[in-house]
Order: sequence, then C-alpha cells, then structure tokens
Amino acid sequence: MADGHELVALLDHERLDAYRVAVQLDALVVALVRRAPRGHAWLGDQAQRASASTVLNLAEALGREGADRARALRIARGSALEVDAALTLLTQRGGCNPVSRSEARALTLRVVAMLTRLRDRAAG
Repeated sequence: MADGHELVALLDHERLDAYRVAVQLDALVVALVRRAPRGHAWLGDQAQRASASTVLNLAEALGREGADRARALRIARGSALEVDAALTLLTQRGGCNPVSRSEARALTLRVVAMLTRLRDRAAG
C-alpha cells in the first residue's frame, strides 16, 4: 500500500503459539550467551545451535504432512530439550545467572509441552 500501512501476511508457522515462544526462547538464549563469561563459548554455541534447530524444525514441520511432520516435530522437541541441558550446564559453571535461567526454563517448558502435543497429534 502506498500510505505506509502494509498488510503483512503470516505464514503457517508464524500463526502457531509454539513457534512464537520458540523464537522468544531463542532471543533469550542469544542474550544469555552474549553475557556469558569467557571460557563458555563452546557451550553457548551449542545452546544457540539447539535453539535455532528448535525454531527451524518447527517451521519445517508445518510445511510437511504425516510422518514427515511428526519427525520434524520430534527433532524440534529434542533440540528444545538440548537447549535446556546446555543452559543447565552453563548455569552450573557460572555462565548464566539463576534469574535468567529460570526465565529460559519457563519458556523451554512451554515449548516442549506444545511440541509434545503437536507431535502426538501428527503421529496419531
């Protein structure tokens, strides 16, 4: 539109609450990793890769059907669990403060619960 009020069409994955929460978790993971002290880069990289995998596989799942959809959702769920494990280690090693860890944990729990329901529906 010429008046500056463009209509924005949403893709299938952008309409999904699980996707939006996964993107929110990814933003938090990136921020946490940036603040982590030296010596934790490898663990931060792992957390970021797992977080990106969660978002990307969830989006891919919505472009698939049947067993392919269920497989992509299983991968996304596994990656979300990996994010949680990486942040647990980062916190344990002093690379993440407990308040930020708690916020990330809450988002992770939400994402995993939603991915579990989506996976179960896709596999059904």
